[in-house]
Amino acid sequence: MKDVNAEYYIGIDIGTTSIKTVVYDERFNICFHVGKRYNYTATEDGWREIDPTIWSTIVLEQLAEIFSNFPYQKIEAIGVTGQMHTTVFLDQAQQPVRPAIMWNDERTIDVVKKIKTELPKNSQTENILAIVSTGSPLANLIWLKQFEPEHYERLGKILITKDYVRLILTGELFTDYCDASTSSLYNVNTEQWSEEALSTFQLSEKILPEVRYASSPAGTLDLSLFDIEGKKGIPVVVGTGDNVASAIANQNQQVQQPIISLGTSGVVILSNRCNERLTTGKNILAKIAKEDQRVITQGALQSGAKVIEWWSENIIQQDITQFEARLTTKLGENQVIFFPYLNGDKTLFKESKLSGAFFGIDLNSEQDDFSLAVYEGTAFAIKRLMQQMRPLQKNDKCLLIGGGAKSQLWPQIFANVLNCVIQINCTAREANCGAAMLAYYHCHQRYPVLPNELREYEPEEILVKKYQNNYQAFITYSDALIKKERSENDEA
Repeated sequence: MKDVNAEYYIGIDIGTTSIKTVVYDERFNICFHVGKRYNYTATEDGWREIDPTIWSTIVLEQLAEIFSNFPYQKIEAIGVTGQMHTTVFLDQAQQPVRPAIMWNDERTIDVVKKIKTELPKNSQTENILAIVSTGSPLANLIWLKQFEPEHYERLGKILITKDYVRLILTGELFTDYCDASTSSLYNVNTEQWSEEALSTFQLSEKILPEVRYASSPAGTLDLSLFDIEGKKGIPVVVGTGDNVASAIANQNQQVQQPIISLGTSGVVILSNRCNERLTTGKNILAKIAKEDQRVITQGALQSGAKVIEWWSENIIQQDITQFEARLTTKLGENQVIFFPYLNGDKTLFKESKLSGAFFGIDLNSEQDDFSLAVYEGTAFAIKRLMQQMRPLQKNDKCLLIGGGAKSQLWPQIFANVLNCVIQINCTAREANCGAAMLAYYHCHQRYPVLPNELREYEPEEILVKKYQNNYQAFITYSDALIKKERSENDEA
């Protein structure tokens, strides 16, 4: 039963394949939630795109369902988050000129090479050159100008996923520092749109939105969308990218504890003190508010928990629960090594065409060896990424979030591979929770105090040593494969 005196906050998360909208009370208990899956278009040549009105239609449906269960007057504010980089192209009337190009699209391989060749190399472009990749808004924009000039000429604005949905809700055009600083169109030193990038590729700054703090207001919800004749306008905050939102939701006060997010991709999130910028990964200007201007560094493994779904559904056609229990008895004994780059790599190796592989196979190798190797190989790849991002730091604890954190097997593997305590929040706090917390921050100028009930997985000394040996084998095999890949690319 709803408390008539309670305050409610809404968090909306536009994920890669689903949208979740959740209502939280002021203690951040979930009061109502609704979710829906959707499909994007994926072609054989690596194009991945979507009609952005699919997102807005679903979100409007979900909010309508919420307002049929909650008096809209009790909703204090709304926060929006979503997939980063995905680029929406709007005309002067704020209508899409073509489908949005998604973050995992691969059509811009040659464009990325062009950017790295033609963009001047200096202190003002260093971050752009470090993070630009296929799916980056800069690459998507140059591609549009080159291959679809009729669409480019109609451009009024480009937006990222959550910015488009918020535009539909409020009629206001903004983005936040997170999505700006990871667009490859932004100078993180001057905190302005990059003059170098715009002038080099003859792009107009007029098509780029104003940048605001993530918790700042971006207008009020248009109640007429829901046939509500109300006088109270519900504030909608600017919001932020999904990885920053996840960091806010899971450790807003514990800024130095690494987060490993195992969703569609595998993401390492490091919160930094004193505006620290790391040389590996994307340095994100989170800038929640004037009082909270943290920098977060994000490193990504393109295939995260998705590899388990691929293995269970496409290869062995078994439910995950059918084989996870069997695999616990084989930890540390497996000689099969899995190279988990099924969808290329953008952070460590910057090779968009990388593919996966198994190593160390002999006539004694069995199906369970391959299954276990998929879990272990992903953990090895995450470890290598973390070591490259912050080489000298020994982590005592890491927080594991996302769908992969629900595994009965993976957390213990990570504990042994990383040789640290793996923590899992018993109350799953996803990106939509971080979005709602931004809404709360707007209203109260502080974060809500959330109780932490953590389940912990301790590293096992004997298995730590065994996994260290297997990790070294993983490094050896990986380096050999990368060398071969680059040699073939050079010859081509």
